[in-house]
Amino acid sequence: MKKLFTILLAVMMLAALALPAFAAEEKGSITINGVGEDAAYDIYLLLDLESYNLASGAYSYKVNSAWTAFFATEDALKYVAIDNAGYVTWVNGDDDDNIAAFAKLALAYAKDNGIAPVQSSENDGEFVITTNGETGVTSGKFSNLDLGYYLVDSTVGALCGLTTTNPDASINAKNGTPSIDKQVQEDSTEQWADQNTADIGQTVYFRVTINVHAGAENYVLHDLMSSGLTFDKVTKVEHIIPGSGNTSSEAAAGVDYTVWTAPGITDAADDDVTDGCTLEVRFSKDFCDKLETNDKLIVYYQAMLNRNAVIAGNGNPNEAWLQYGEDHVTTHDITKTYTFGFDIVKTDSQNTLLDGAKFRIYDAYTDGNEVAVVLMDDGVTYRRARADETGVEIDVKDGMVRIVGFDNGTYYLEETDAPDGYNKLTSRHRFIISDGNLDSIFNNDIYSSGSGVHVVNKTGSMLPETGGLGTTLFIAFGGVAVLATGVLLFVKKRMSQVEE
Repeated sequence: MKKLFTILLAVMMLAALALPAFAAEEKGSITINGVGEDAAYDIYLLLDLESYNLASGAYSYKVNSAWTAFFATEDALKYVAIDNAGYVTWVNGDDDDNIAAFAKLALAYAKDNGIAPVQSSENDGEFVITTNGETGVTSGKFSNLDLGYYLVDSTVGALCGLTTTNPDASINAKNGTPSIDKQVQEDSTEQWADQNTADIGQTVYFRVTINVHAGAENYVLHDLMSSGLTFDKVTKVEHIIPGSGNTSSEAAAGVDYTVWTAPGITDAADDDVTDGCTLEVRFSKDFCDKLETNDKLIVYYQAMLNRNAVIAGNGNPNEAWLQYGEDHVTTHDITKTYTFGFDIVKTDSQNTLLDGAKFRIYDAYTDGNEVAVVLMDDGVTYRRARADETGVEIDVKDGMVRIVGFDNGTYYLEETDAPDGYNKLTSRHRFIISDGNLDSIFNNDIYSSGSGVHVVNKTGSMLPETGGLGTTLFIAFGGVAVLATGVLLFVKKRMSQVEE
């Protein structure tokens, strides 16, 4: 069977004691086996059962007065015929798709035209729930029903069942709840997981897998992005049909689903999300009607990690959930995107902070590409630049500067200007970010060696210059030497005169 009530509940006739007819006061019941914990059930009486004969399988139905207008429509008359005496017979074949389509048609009509159910599990005393101690199966029972042909609806998305009370009917609920699995892609490995790392300005890719269950109804995928993520677009929705080969097809945007966003997120005219989420993917009724148990819908979409991103810490969460049936929702599934920061600390060989160095960042020890940064609004912190921004030099003031918004990876600092009086680095300085910040640490205002990205500059001693202190000393020593020589010559001359 392709789909009778794998998308609905069940169609079945109760085999009971054969009775050629029944008394007018006879009442019936409908028992639903395997009811959902959070599900609500409504039953609608479509046709009155005037008489029946179990032995021959003969049933006499007439339209219930609340449904006269429905059975007068062209859509309803594609499935049933009504003779001059008002008796109803099924004429459109008893294959699964036809029965399912009729049940959904009737339910939609009831909701659109305000036809009330004859009983509901929401009403006290009308739906009695019991659990079988041996099997553990939980069942709910509607009692004291007029005999007839009933439409059974469940709010969990297992749309409806059709059954005849003669007098007691029992159907099995097909209300397995759908579930979702949300993942984000790590760009360095292209693997999908619950978390990833990224640069500010980088596009982040998400996917949500919806695991379909019977009776897919009113499927709406919700997604809430934190302030550090800017939604871009839904790129595609893939429909996977399990079995040999896992048949895959792409759902049609605008036909099978539509994308709605919160006001101001995009320029689309259909912005109409009011529940606080960032976007919704709303699946059409016709598309949901085609879905079967174990089908999968994979929704792919993307966002940009923006300048409001949380640095390290708890990351930047993105959560999704599926709304289905009548306002039921799955559990929320959350992914997190992390980005990191680091401090550049500039000191001399004695760990004294130095002012005035300037740097640029590259992705290679030699050559390579510059990793551009821009100065943030606070005037002191730099962040990773977006592709549409022009990078600037990093100016280290008071010996330290903060840089944020970097993915895991290996980077290289190139010093473009050294502090006055200090030698500029002759090669790039390597540092590695690996799932955490590189924070500088100070103890009693004294820099702790090894923390942050520590860059040391050295200075040489002053060389002598013309007109400098060195020349003066040479002249002074020379003058003293000349004077001493003169004195010595004078003394020797006097001594020679005395001897004569």
